[in-house]
Amino acid sequence: MLVNHKFLNSYPLVGKKILIIGTFNPDVPCNKAEFFYGRAKNYFWDLLPSVFAKESLKGDVQKQKEFLETYDIELSDLILSVNMNETDICNYGDDKLKDVKGYNTDNILEILKKGKTKEVYFTRKSFDKSVENIKTEIYKIKDFCDKNSIRFRFLPTPARFLTEKKRQEWQECFNSRPFL
Repeated sequence: MLVNHKFLNSYPLVGKKILIIGTFNPDVPCNKAEFFYGRAKNYFWDLLPSVFAKESLKGDVQKQKEFLETYDIELSDLILSVNMNETDICNYGDDKLKDVKGYNTDNILEILKKGKTKEVYFTRKSFDKSVENIKTEIYKIKDFCDKNSIRFRFLPTPARFLTEKKRQEWQECFNSRPFL
């Protein structure tokens, strides 16, 4: 069965200073997330605010949106849709993303071509071979950034667990930014 992204149609890219790209947020009944990175075992809303010396925003979608606006950040995901077995739709492992039917790469590149985005972060550092073409697609974006003086960095995934080491890696990545 074809599973589409839950939020991309509701939050199209407009071109903010910072773009953070994740992987996929499925539009399935068992996904209770109300916004990007909103699943229970995702710590994005703990990590990102801490980079800016702010308290966790986990679970407060309105404050998350205000935070993004304040810091000129927008969110997107790389995968638009995936063909999945119906029995797997509530399993979020990479091994369930074998049959990607659509990537968001072209939309992301179109926004980057507008020139407002100065920093791009991808919330994963490793690439499971089971996710078809994910490395190829993110490297299209990275290559564009490199050629157009847009800062591109890989972040440790905010999913599954939160450690002080992961928080430190996020802070180091963001704090090493040149003044923009």
